[in-house]
Amino acid sequence: MAIPFFSLDLKLRDFLLIIKDIFLPYDKKGHEKKLKELLKDRYPDRYISILPSARLGFYLSLKFLLKKDDEVIFSSMSFPLYIKIAKQLGLKITLVDVCEQNLNIDYLKIEHKINKNTKAIVATHLFGYPCEIEKIKNICEKHNLLLIEDCAQSFNSKLNNIETGNFGDVGISSTSLLKIPTTLSGGILVTKNKVLSEKIDEWQEKYLKNNLTLKFQLFIKVILSILNSYPKIYSILSDKIFNFLIKYNPRIYRKVLYSGMGMNDLPYNPVERPRLAKYQISVGISQIKRCEEMNKIRKKYSEFLQKSFKDNNNIIVINDHYKEQWNHQYFVILIKNNFDKVHKEIFNLGIHAMDENVWDCSKYNFNIENVNDSFPVTEMVNGKLLRIQNNSFLNEKNIQDILEKIINGNNKI
Repeated sequence: MAIPFFSLDLKLRDFLLIIKDIFLPYDKKGHEKKLKELLKDRYPDRYISILPSARLGFYLSLKFLLKKDDEVIFSSMSFPLYIKIAKQLGLKITLVDVCEQNLNIDYLKIEHKINKNTKAIVATHLFGYPCEIEKIKNICEKHNLLLIEDCAQSFNSKLNNIETGNFGDVGISSTSLLKIPTTLSGGILVTKNKVLSEKIDEWQEKYLKNNLTLKFQLFIKVILSILNSYPKIYSILSDKIFNFLIKYNPRIYRKVLYSGMGMNDLPYNPVERPRLAKYQISVGISQIKRCEEMNKIRKKYSEFLQKSFKDNNNIIVINDHYKEQWNHQYFVILIKNNFDKVHKEIFNLGIHAMDENVWDCSKYNFNIENVNDSFPVTEMVNGKLLRIQNNSFLNEKNIQDILEKIINGNNKI
């Protein structure tokens, strides 16, 4: 039986909500108000916008807060689409290398890259683990820079009991199909800037139409994703297709898996997705209420996996899953030697773990300002990262099976 690379942790109640809200799609604004009230507990002094995607929030933040030729500092391991969006808006990009211990931006190297044209820093909490956001905030205040937190993977992660997203001028979380919590595609933007919040809401009202075709396409994608969350169904529906693609056309396989990463040549389209439907908001409310419950299970699984890999000479666990106050959403390992062979062997054994070697933004044709710089830590880890399934939807037997097959696959090479 194959284990899918991600699973949606939905309960029976969520399925009933989806069915009810499709047939009774009324009072969506009331549901959105409830969702914002839940989020207000996490972001008490912020204005909150509910979006069809996190990337739209990022696009609109840059569009309304910065101007052409302004310079923005990113981590060298950032979401490639965000840099693509910044370039599309006419901004200039400088990259800063990451820390070896958690692969977040190295705050000690930031100030050397600030110049008179620098207007903002984008701080990514990669794999859900908080970066040194307080120190980065101090740098921004010292140099009068905007701080944008990329919290796409870090919802429910905290630093000193403060949730990520509360430190910057803007915080953007993803609630896409692959994220926890999920609204089955979507995003959340929080900001101290009332004018920005109003502009974003006005832009959505003006430009996001009720496109039934897009909504139907998204609904089909949601149904397929729900079905593929179950290992037995995934083994029937998708396992053989993915096996065929990875064997005969790995380029297409990679394109399917990373379709949302912005790796194609097309410009970002801000109206690519419709506004959230009522059923998506209902699922989001349910997911946020269950955040701690799901986090507790992921932490338990992650600690078990980390302990089991402790003495393996070829596998290093990125980040410490014994630490409290972060969401353990991504369990990422570094395979020191023979990554491609080990990954292929694990895949053949039915563990469809996610190749995470897409974050090195120095390798894309982004025409960055410091193109001649080297990024030694990024270069050292790129091509060696694998995300292991630790989703709360899986059971302990699934996790044990994942562990055994990874160890067997690694030992076989």
